[in-house]
Amino acid sequence: MKNRPITIKDIARELNISPSTVSRALTDHPKISAKTKLAVNKLAKKLHYKPNAVALSLRNKKTNTIGLVIPGIVHHFFSSVISGIEDYANDKHFNVMICQSNESYEKEIAGVQTLIDSRVDGLIVSMSKKTNNYEHFKSIAEYGLPLVFFDRVCDEIETDRVIVDDMKGAFEAVEYLISAGCKRIAHLCGPEGLLISQNRLKGYLQALEHHNIPRDNDLIID
Repeated sequence: MKNRPITIKDIARELNISPSTVSRALTDHPKISAKTKLAVNKLAKKLHYKPNAVALSLRNKKTNTIGLVIPGIVHHFFSSVISGIEDYANDKHFNVMICQSNESYEKEIAGVQTLIDSRVDGLIVSMSKKTNNYEHFKSIAEYGLPLVFFDRVCDEIETDRVIVDDMKGAFEAVEYLISAGCKRIAHLCGPEGLLISQNRLKGYLQALEHHNIPRDNDLIID
C-alpha cells in the first residue's frame, strides 16, 4: 500500500465496508450515518488519501481547469495577465493550464488542441501575430467549450472578448502630442494582421485628420 496511492478500495477493505459506502461518506452523502462518515474520514486522513482527479473529472464531466493560450510569458503585459487570471481562478478553486504560441501559428494550433485534449472547461486566448486562419478557434465551438479572447482578438468569431479601445487610445495619444506642439508624429505599426494594430493606426490617422495635419507615409513605420 505504501508503494502506490491510497484508493477508496483500500479504505473500504480496512473498514470492511463497500467502496460505494466509502465514496458516499467522503462526499457527505445524507444516507450515510455520522459514525461511518467519521470512521471513513479519519482513516482517509491517516492514510493520506487523495481523490483521483482524473476519475472525478470523468464522473463530473468537469476538470475545474481553464486553458490559457498566449503569445509569450516574457512580455510584461502577458505575465501580468497570467497573474490576474490565476489569482481569480484559484480563488474559485480552478486551475490554469498555460500554452505559449511564441508568436507561431502552428504552435498556437497545437496548444489549443492540447488544451482540448486535456479536457479544460474553457479557453482564454490572445492570438499570435502570425495567425491569419481561424479554423482552429471556430472548431472549439464543436466541442461546446466557452471561448474568450483578450487583447488580440478575432473579429470573425462571435464570442466574448476583453479588450481596450485601441483606436481611442491612439487618438488621444496623438492629440496629446499635438497639444504639446508636435507636428511630425510617427506611428510604429504592429503586425498587420492583428486587429489591435489596425485600430491603433486608424486612431492615429483620425487624430491627424481632426487637426488638419496631412498624412505622411514616411512617418508610418512598419
